[in-house]
Amino acid sequence: VPRRRSQTMRAVLGRAVGVRATAAGSSGSRAGRAIGTLGDARARSAAWRPHRLGCLPATAERDGVVKAVGQGRRHFARAVVDDDEPTYASGDLAGYEVFHHEKPFALATGAVLPEMKIAYETWGELSAKKDNVILLQTGMSASSHASSNAGNRAKGWWEDFIGPGKTLDTRIFFVICTNNLGGCYGSTGPSSLHPDGKPYGSRFPRFEVFDQVAAQFKLLDYLGIYKLHAAVGASLGGMQSTCAASRFPDRVGKFVTISACAKSFPGSMAFRHAQRSAIMTDPNWNNGDYYDGALPENGLRLAREIGTITYRSGKEWQDRFGQGRLSEDRTGLQHEFQIEKYLSHQGKKWVNNYDPNSMLWISKAMDGFTLELPGKDGKPCLKAGLAAAMQPALVIGVQHDVLFPVWQQKEIADSLRAAGNKNVVYYELDSTYGHDTFLLNQITIGPAVKGHLEQEPGGAKHLWEEKSATFHDILQGVGELTSAPDMMRCIFRALAKGTDSAPQHELLSATKLLLAAGGLHDKRIDGIFKHKFRSQKQVSMKEFLEIREDLTSGVLETYLP
Repeated sequence: VPRRRSQTMRAVLGRAVGVRATAAGSSGSRAGRAIGTLGDARARSAAWRPHRLGCLPATAERDGVVKAVGQGRRHFARAVVDDDEPTYASGDLAGYEVFHHEKPFALATGAVLPEMKIAYETWGELSAKKDNVILLQTGMSASSHASSNAGNRAKGWWEDFIGPGKTLDTRIFFVICTNNLGGCYGSTGPSSLHPDGKPYGSRFPRFEVFDQVAAQFKLLDYLGIYKLHAAVGASLGGMQSTCAASRFPDRVGKFVTISACAKSFPGSMAFRHAQRSAIMTDPNWNNGDYYDGALPENGLRLAREIGTITYRSGKEWQDRFGQGRLSEDRTGLQHEFQIEKYLSHQGKKWVNNYDPNSMLWISKAMDGFTLELPGKDGKPCLKAGLAAAMQPALVIGVQHDVLFPVWQQKEIADSLRAAGNKNVVYYELDSTYGHDTFLLNQITIGPAVKGHLEQEPGGAKHLWEEKSATFHDILQGVGELTSAPDMMRCIFRALAKGTDSAPQHELLSATKLLLAAGGLHDKRIDGIFKHKFRSQKQVSMKEFLEIREDLTSGVLETYLP
């Protein structure tokens, strides 16, 4: 029996290692297959369901990092919304961490923040060389909760893109997502406390998109991460990823920019101006100092309605609503048509979910964004501004995008190529979801991004090879073992690499591979690990051995003596 079990385990591990080695060696072909799906831009989408939030929580500080532990003073992000629309503000925001930069932070506008906090969440495990990091950069109103994790099980705004085997594959990548500087979900913004103990409000300094990126790199410095495998972003996040590649070229290996620009244009600036006007003309705005009074919710609702018009496309609304009426009653003026009710609902979603001042300050930073630098003739030039961004680049645009017209993404790709970048891939999608395609259409966005991140040059081959080597060590060690404790010790030593602990997610993966032939389902093993280790990132050998009885109960009693 032991020899048959050994042979079975060899086969299971052999297949697992073979699959990973093949994935590493054929990433280019896999990317090609993924890219082949892009023509079907109207295929089924992955939608997000919003969840209740808790914004601006109280915190407990430890060694420069703060963990969210409770509710805070202002009532943003409390509304309960139930629909199938995407939302950046998702989950209850529990479990994120906050990096506290205690020194003054100089802004590109000339102002200085006396201190700064950046909320962030992570997925996957940081490699020993710290070379597997993906910085996920977000849009204007996003929280750091891009996906569920051990600290917060609520679905995130990019839930279908992050995880084992997904677009941002957490089997090999360590993903970091922040709440932007100027936001209201844990990072320093207008609703944060001034040193005098009162909210900044109108006193919050103006900043630029570059400052948001610089703040993210301060976080990376704190975490001891020098170079990113890739910077990935859409909308404002796509502006940031391009900015990171051009302004921090030695610290970015690849970048992905989706539905973004390298320079804001008057059309999108005009929309944002209308949104700001809606808020600033609300009497309750009080020049930005409303935190002790009524929220300017009427202005906020209208700002969100205007924004929604730019996030989707007329073609989608024609197909979805047409001129459909709610009723034949024409005696009043309220919500006669389906599109009116839809926009009104979207406006209400933002009330108590997002700080109006965050919208004002961040949108102003977006309006002033440009990566131009003086060219040979001394005039502002994108070719000169992107000359340092020689990393492999993926640029994706959407034909029906109203907010960031597709010519802006083509402008990024053309400017990169003109500057001498030989590794630029540009895709143009015909999705009728418009600007929100990057949130809704995983089947078209996901494969292209995954292929770009994992294919050479600068791909994930070395990461897969490291995984394969680890499983090879396990395979050699457990081949002739007959007892469960010895087998578990062997697994642990191979993954701990000479230390006194091993990553929980790697122990989980190895356990699943070894016990699959014994009839124990993955969900059962997941449950055992979750119950025992919860959100622990590292597990000691003693702790690992303590789950032996759970693993060997029931169907495994004859499998592991």
